[in-house]
Amino acid sequence: MATWAAYIRLALASLRRHPLRSLVTCLAVALAVSLFLGALGLHDGFALALARSVDRMGYHVLVSAKGCPYETATLVLRGGNIPMYIDDSLVDTLQADPAWDGGTRFLMQGVEIGAGGPFTVFMGIDDQFQRMKPWMSLQQGGWFSGPDAAEAILGYNVAETLRHSTGDTIELERYGRTLRVIGVFTRSGAQDDGMIFLPVAYAQKMFERQGKLTGVGVRLTDLKHLGGFLDRVFEMPSMQAITVAQFRGTMMELLGSARALLLAASVVAVIIAALGVFNAVLVSMTERRQQLGIFKVLGASPGQLFGLVAIETAAIGAAGGLIGAGLAVTGGALANPLVRQLLPWAPLPAEGTIISVSSGDVMLALGGAVAIALVAGCAPAARASLTPALVSLRGGRG
Repeated sequence: MATWAAYIRLALASLRRHPLRSLVTCLAVALAVSLFLGALGLHDGFALALARSVDRMGYHVLVSAKGCPYETATLVLRGGNIPMYIDDSLVDTLQADPAWDGGTRFLMQGVEIGAGGPFTVFMGIDDQFQRMKPWMSLQQGGWFSGPDAAEAILGYNVAETLRHSTGDTIELERYGRTLRVIGVFTRSGAQDDGMIFLPVAYAQKMFERQGKLTGVGVRLTDLKHLGGFLDRVFEMPSMQAITVAQFRGTMMELLGSARALLLAASVVAVIIAALGVFNAVLVSMTERRQQLGIFKVLGASPGQLFGLVAIETAAIGAAGGLIGAGLAVTGGALANPLVRQLLPWAPLPAEGTIISVSSGDVMLALGGAVAIALVAGCAPAARASLTPALVSLRGGRG
């Protein structure tokens, strides 16, 4: 044990002899580790946030007008305006389907509140909305008094932004309407927090979309009936259906291309880091060959000398891994807002971070960094440990 402690001190002293070279080598390893963790963190963080966002939709299938189904689902998640509508009467056909367990109709429209005021998404909903989303409870006020009432329930963030509460009014000059606030939802952490909710019949009248809906969120009696239900919907001439699982899978496929680029960059960085470690260890062994020769004369075995060099390379890998992990965790937190802007769609901040580096990924990266450093240092270490003592003392080549 004392011998190995001495070897560790010698190895660390050797690294301190050339701090700049050691630092550059560690940074090369750190770059590879940070890119690798960034790729894993982007995938894992986005997947978790996407799962929360999709689960917050509260239903299994989104039925909307024919068009691009993934664009429709994205607009619904973002609260955007969908320029296609389905007839309200078609909901009766859906309700007659044997797989139907419940559903909620909705009509979405973006509106500017006041002259130059904030752009807010209004959503007309029916009484089944809270059944689909039971977590959307009211922190104050109550439900609509009727399907045609000029009343509004505010999402949590809208109430905070507008500083409105129960009893206040919202003037919509463009439509010549005045809405009375009758309730405020609790914070849900989803896109619903940024919306204003109206009775769907009143919303159809105000936005001049009588008999029209943006979509219907459908809950099935059992997910094993999903395939048959989708087939029956696609047979209807004007409607299409997309499952939340399909949307989640498609978004993850789109993200996969970005992840693949990061992984490819990390592979290149790993190769560069391995070459850097190899070069650093080779130069170090060349500079210290007489010292190693003295160790051999004093009785050090090739295995002990190999272990001494392995400790140096492992220290480089561990130090680079720790620096890289720190860069990935810190950089990931700082890069989240930028990544949200670059991606075509991203979950809301309340639903999770886009780049989330787990402790398991960090341990995997640290182990990989040490392993890469050890592999890269094997050849110089073997050469130094197997060179005859007299050759090393003369400073010659083995």
